[in-house]
Amino acid sequence: MKNPNWKRGIMSVIAAITFVILSVTGFTFIDGMNGGFALAFVSLYLAVSAIAVAGLFTYHARVMDTILSGTHVHAHWTYPEGEAERSANREFREYQERNRGLFWVVGGMLGVVALVFLVFVGDGGVETAALLFLVIIIIFIVSKIAPVRELKRALKTSHEAYIADNGIIYEGTVYPFHSFLMKMTGIGFHEGNQKKPAVIVCSFTQLIGHYIIQSFEVAIPVPAGYEMRAREIVDTLSYRK
Repeated sequence: MKNPNWKRGIMSVIAAITFVILSVTGFTFIDGMNGGFALAFVSLYLAVSAIAVAGLFTYHARVMDTILSGTHVHAHWTYPEGEAERSANREFREYQERNRGLFWVVGGMLGVVALVFLVFVGDGGVETAALLFLVIIIIFIVSKIAPVRELKRALKTSHEAYIADNGIIYEGTVYPFHSFLMKMTGIGFHEGNQKKPAVIVCSFTQLIGHYIIQSFEVAIPVPAGYEMRAREIVDTLSYRK
């Protein structure tokens, strides 16, 4: 299994450098009242966010390397194609719902700020509002594209799961139990039935921006015959959490 997080971290660093250059350009070469201040502050905010994302991906890459090396791994399960496809589609729908809610929160706040600049600020207000609305449009497009790209990636990646002391890998994505922006808040075992397999459900919270905390769950299907082992894993990780 490949570790894509190193590449994502490098891309985030490149994005941060690009936004820093745009911020300096806004302060230095563009008149502040004609959009310079807006470009500078928005670019600076995006640069700081990109740096945080780069740090997150770097940490995820290290955790994933540790798990793939076999260190403190409790289980390594592989799944047939049909079951993996159903799981990927379920994750896709949940990802869409999370992105929709996040867009209304972040986009709504940016929209209010843009309207304030548009209505109450004179010189530079229109330019600043236009830039903020452009950022909202970009966030909306990304919120729509990201789940589709993640679905395609999940369908192409190796259909397997790792459960270790420091995190899990499921469908090629690593979820550390503790990081500076994410932590596991709970883990449980859910019995299966004729339609659905038993699953281990890991609950996480993730900090988005400065004040927005997003909750989500990762459901790892338990192969038939491994239910007892799954309960033991849940008991062990619940004790260590």
